[in-house]
Amino acid sequence: MARPIDFLLLLLASPTLAADLTLLVDVPPGTAPPVHVAGSFQGWNPGSAAHRLDAQPDGRYAITLDLPDGVPIEFKFTRGSWGTVEKGPNGEEIQNRTHTPDGNETLDLTVARWADGGNGSTITGDVTTFTHASFLSGRRVWVYRPPGYADSDAAYPVLYMHDGQNLFDTQTSFAGEWRVDEACEALISAGEIESIIVVGIDNGPNRCGEYTPWRDDGIGCGGQGDAYLTAVRDVLMPEIAQRYRVQPGAAYMAGSSLGGLISAYAGYAFDDWSRVVAVSPSYWFNGAAMVGFAQQAGRPASLERFYQDFGTAEGSLTPFNQMRSVALSQGFVEGADFRSVVASGHTHSETFWAQRLPDILRFLIDPPACNAADLDNNSLLDLADISLFVSGFLAQDPAVDFDRDGIFDLDDIVVFVTAFNGGCP
Repeated sequence: MARPIDFLLLLLASPTLAADLTLLVDVPPGTAPPVHVAGSFQGWNPGSAAHRLDAQPDGRYAITLDLPDGVPIEFKFTRGSWGTVEKGPNGEEIQNRTHTPDGNETLDLTVARWADGGNGSTITGDVTTFTHASFLSGRRVWVYRPPGYADSDAAYPVLYMHDGQNLFDTQTSFAGEWRVDEACEALISAGEIESIIVVGIDNGPNRCGEYTPWRDDGIGCGGQGDAYLTAVRDVLMPEIAQRYRVQPGAAYMAGSSLGGLISAYAGYAFDDWSRVVAVSPSYWFNGAAMVGFAQQAGRPASLERFYQDFGTAEGSLTPFNQMRSVALSQGFVEGADFRSVVASGHTHSETFWAQRLPDILRFLIDPPACNAADLDNNSLLDLADISLFVSGFLAQDPAVDFDRDGIFDLDDIVVFVTAFNGGCP
């Protein structure tokens, strides 16, 4: 019979059970390698070469760690130093991540922000990305959340946009960015538009197919637009509604070039996006089929606002003007629920789309019930609001940090005065 001491010695001599823990990490847009994990299991070395994550095809980073089973660990992600350690969504410190390995596991994690603001990123405000396996084979999606989202329980309209790589960050755009984040931050802070969520959808290798409802045999592509929009409606939109606070029935769509074409088509062929924006739209595609389709379809009851624009240096204005005539014949009123802009000298580029974007948003998005200067929320701008601003400014109340930079200075006063002078609609 084995003695108890023999059994104990046998246990002590047995190797500790191992666990393969895979960390799959979604990082801020514009992040470039390296990305490391530092933790209690490797001496908290922020730049350990053995703990550098591998970039994945979908933009995430991954590493598999061989760890003792059942032994708790603490860790954080870095870009190689403690000066580039991960932070919270607003740049705040976060506690160490913790986990107890239990066999072979995969953790899906997200880094909200880096301590140094990113590796050359031009992102402003709260912009993150995620992938959803069921949506277009895990296509990357960008999400802009408005100032104050984290401190509110409000629900927001959602603007869905195409070509997500080109919307927020020059690091991911091949020809500059739309500056969607900068435009939204400025207009929301100034009280010109209500707070919105913007969802950017990356384009894929079949951009021509996804952004067109018909095939153009002359070009040799196209025709998967209905399937693409159905995926946005049936897969992505429910996922956005689960992750974020969205206003039911307040979904809009915008895009440029072929993205403008599919946005206009979405407004006429689907009843899920009540306001659409077609920037420099490729109405010429397949013999200007969009013009004929809109004319035959008639004005959709669900389409409450329609915006289109085109630069004079982009090519023929004929299909664009034809689409304008169709919209007006259907009862759209220019300047009210319809706007058609011809931009003098503008070429087909993100640079000019970024210039036009603020006016696009002013037309597309409602102003707030009053504006940000209405600090007592009584739909009046008066001495009470001024008093609240002054007292909040002296107390460094985040509610009166009007430019959302964490500093209470002349810029906040200027934004407040601008909003106050703007009055209530």
